[in-house]
Amino acid sequence: MLASAPLSAWKHTCRARASLPRAAPAARALAVRQRQRQRRPGRGMAAAPRAGASDVFVLDFDGVLVDSEPEVSTSAFDAARDYWPAAFASADGAAKEAVLQGLRECRPVLVRGYESMVMARLLVERPGAAAGILGGWEELLPATLEAWGEDWLTLQRSFEEHRAGWLDRDRAGWLACNTPYPGVFEALAACEAPFYIASSKAAHRVAALATGVLGVPLAQDSPRLFCSLLPPNEKKVEALRAIEQRPVCEGARLHFVDDRLETLKAAVEAGLAGRWGLYLADWGYCTEEEKAEAAALPGVRRLALRDFLELLKWGLVAGVDDGCEPTEEEVRGGVK
Repeated sequence: MLASAPLSAWKHTCRARASLPRAAPAARALAVRQRQRQRRPGRGMAAAPRAGASDVFVLDFDGVLVDSEPEVSTSAFDAARDYWPAAFASADGAAKEAVLQGLRECRPVLVRGYESMVMARLLVERPGAAAGILGGWEELLPATLEAWGEDWLTLQRSFEEHRAGWLDRDRAGWLACNTPYPGVFEALAACEAPFYIASSKAAHRVAALATGVLGVPLAQDSPRLFCSLLPPNEKKVEALRAIEQRPVCEGARLHFVDDRLETLKAAVEAGLAGRWGLYLADWGYCTEEEKAEAAALPGVRRLALRDFLELLKWGLVAGVDDGCEPTEEEVRGGVK
């Protein structure tokens, strides 16, 4: 709500916004900047004494900034084929492509890397197993490991060794299998607000990808990286609590963007929704059911990619945080 602006100015801003075509990004950006100034008068003066930021972002990596699915799925298939050669003896050509497609479909329920090896074997042995994996992975995974007589730590070591070998042999090829989502590279380059990365991925891989793919040079021991956060629900909540204690967060609006709904629900249950803006990245690895659930979940906002890019730039999403009525296009996109 534009509490700081006179009612006449607020109506004028909304009328101007209603007449602003979506195809004019420069004019739209100017309108967003003007609304920001109306919403937060004296913001710069208030922040100056403590040198604090206006906004601070904590961003998940896979499924928010970078699409790592091709690399993870390829690594899973190759590692599983090496680990269970008999099971994969005929898995080539069209059969391999079917398994890779199944791994893409199952990505929303993947937590630890080794799980993708198990998924790959299931998809080889039971074509069409993707629906069962998506619908009951928490129960299916331990039951499958027990039936196969496998230990998850052994599988995890095998998976990690395979990925490490690929990175060592062909760094350029490995990086090429991890692509930024459209507009993310440019948005991060232009982002003036401090941001942290919170990921279940290992720090050395996040650092390599941030530097080589996103153009954000980060060392693996950077204080901006919170990595190997497993289990993700518990550890990411701990990371958010740690980050919000840092001086840069004093007086700032805090934003956490993740594509894993269960992690966001854990943040709500931990009481973080009052201090943090919690956003589900609907372009990432989440199902249609999760997107619908997030849209109705108090404390969590479903975010489209274009709105995420806007959030990084302005600290708000036009049509949602600006106090104006949404356009017809924004209503169709889920803005209320």
